[in-house]
Amino acid sequence: MRILIIRGGALGDFIVTLPMMRLLRERWPDGHIEVLGQPRLAEIAVKRYYLDAVRSVDRGPLSAFFTPRAVLDPAWMDYIGGFDLVLSYFYDPDGLFGTNLKRCDPGRILTCAPRVPDEFGQPAARYFAHILEPLGLELANHAASELFPSPEDDDAAHAFLTGLNSETRLVAIHPGSGGENKNWPIELWAELGYRLLRVVPKVTLLLIEGEADAERAQFLMEAWKDLPLLRARWLPLPILTALLKKAVLYLGHDSGITHLAAASRQDLPIVALFGPTDPVVWAPPRPGVHVLQGRETLNDLAVADVFKIAASLLEITPR
Repeated sequence: MRILIIRGGALGDFIVTLPMMRLLRERWPDGHIEVLGQPRLAEIAVKRYYLDAVRSVDRGPLSAFFTPRAVLDPAWMDYIGGFDLVLSYFYDPDGLFGTNLKRCDPGRILTCAPRVPDEFGQPAARYFAHILEPLGLELANHAASELFPSPEDDDAAHAFLTGLNSETRLVAIHPGSGGENKNWPIELWAELGYRLLRVVPKVTLLLIEGEADAERAQFLMEAWKDLPLLRARWLPLPILTALLKKAVLYLGHDSGITHLAAASRQDLPIVALFGPTDPVVWAPPRPGVHVLQGRETLNDLAVADVFKIAASLLEITPR
């Protein structure tokens, strides 16, 4: 069985699609499952249980698939036609992409719109798994995503932490997200870090920085320059996953990295600060994920509120 999943979007979108991929892998454990998408994101799943390969969606000839009556690249037609099942999550309001997929003559094509409807009211993973219902595959109770870093990923994470005392408690913080309206004020993150280190013994902060987080991360590097601190800057996602497995607590926003942290280890305590998005849909749907929201906006969320739940998860009496 050869299966192609066509999946765009950001990191969080990819991770909430993993439960669907798990259904495929459980049904066809020896099948070839491949993603046409973003290699930097998909590498968390390639040769790590879910996927056998990834092919970049950012290739020029693929653009013809969005054009009516286009002359399609023969190599692309052969590639897509070589699959028994194609699952597409591409935005295709005019049906042009789907029509051109059919011209490639794969075994079967199933499609799903990439945007979760506003009225859905369930974890996003359930929406993306609906694509498999015509195959008799349904997501039962377990909608949480789970990642499986390789031994090489674990070795790289161990090397990153070389020099830390074995009793060190790693508290991971990601102060960014995909939108400014989803970010807690950076000054409040700075205050929270100080409060945690003042009362929690043997803690080192792990500051996670993605490519869009440079300004916020630099602010915290300066604010926390005298504190026990590690900077995880632009790490490959599989290594970051393995690193998060070693944390005792993660704090972040409604972001792809929060989904990554929740999927890295099923018992890692997560504190997720939510602004305008619906946590019923977008918070990682597993026990141990604690969502905090402000009264009107995320800016209304006080440091004391976040500190209280973080301290309780670290089994420290707040003061």
